[in-house]
Amino acid sequence: MSLEADTHASSRRKAVKVAVAALCYEVGFGEAEDMAVETLREMLQSFLTELGRSARGYTELAGRTESMLSDVVMALVDMGVKVDAIPAHAKRFNKSIFIPPTPSTPSPTLPTLQTGEKKAHPSHIPDFLPPFPDPHTYIRTLTHKQPSNEYQLIREKAASQKRDVERALTRFIAKTGETQSLFSDDMTAYPLIAVKPSPRAYLNALLPKDQDLDAQEPVETQQAVSKRQREARDGQSGPDTQTDTPVDSTSFSQLLSQDSVDSDTIDNPYLRPVKFPKKRRR
Repeated sequence: MSLEADTHASSRRKAVKVAVAALCYEVGFGEAEDMAVETLREMLQSFLTELGRSARGYTELAGRTESMLSDVVMALVDMGVKVDAIPAHAKRFNKSIFIPPTPSTPSPTLPTLQTGEKKAHPSHIPDFLPPFPDPHTYIRTLTHKQPSNEYQLIREKAASQKRDVERALTRFIAKTGETQSLFSDDMTAYPLIAVKPSPRAYLNALLPKDQDLDAQEPVETQQAVSKRQREARDGQSGPDTQTDTPVDSTSFSQLLSQDSVDSDTIDNPYLRPVKFPKKRRR
């Protein structure tokens, strides 16, 4: 049961209790126990409830939605109440006058969040039907901002993201690695990443790391070795192998080892030694 229904039920109980207390005072009782008054109140409330239910039944039987005085009279007769004694009881000389109850302050209605203006009913919808809900419940509304396609804003956003990433990496390296401070008395203020000394600092500028040449070099070296071995095998298995000059295996292995050492130590293609084209045998 809601709070509003509890409030109305409490007000009805209080009114019925006051009526019971007034009738007891008219009869001659000076005081009464609370339990006895509550019992009489329950009896009177049951009587009124049964009277209303019976009057509604006669109303519906007559095909009406609102009760009339005749319906109440028929309900009283059905319950065994003498209808002729009601006017005399109403005109008694010692009847008590009830003090009207003080109006209760209605509970404030909490304001509801409303988005947009509610749409009124069209002409074919009756007014007693509930109104339309907020427009955002049945009308499509965009809840996200469209991405910007302007060149300047995209460049600014990319620059800010790059700056944030660099700042985050710098702080991470400063916290996990060796740092240097600008102030000798406070080593924690303005930490700087310590510079690692290198005997040949100019090699980093001469040897670019943009292209991964190490991943391509072993494939080329392996292909060259397999090709040379195939040529040597073909030369030994041919009919003119006795007249040809024998292949020097020592110089061949040295050449291969020299090529592999050069490719491992030098990544820059502009600093590698010149490779002359091979001469085909006749």
